[in-house]
Amino acid sequence: MAERKVPDVINQETVRREASGVLADGEFSLTDLWIEFFARGGMAGIEEFEAFIQGMMPVENSDLQILDVTLVELQNP
Repeated sequence: MAERKVPDVINQETVRREASGVLADGEFSLTDLWIEFFARGGMAGIEEFEAFIQGMMPVENSDLQILDVTLVELQNP
C-alpha cells in the first residue's frame, strides 16, 4: 500500500465535508470519529470537533491534518 503524503495546508471545507459524509453514512457516530481522531493525536475537544463538523468554527491546521489522516485510514482499512 502506498504511503499517503499529507500536504502542509489542507482545505478546511474539503475535510469538513468528508467528515460529514462519513457521519452521514452512519458507520461512525460523532463520538466514534472523535475518539479515532483523538487517538491519533488530535487536540480539539469533542465540542470543538463537533462545531467544526457543523461548519461553525475552524480547527488548527495540525488537527485538520490529523482528521484528514483519520478519515483516510477509516475509509481504507
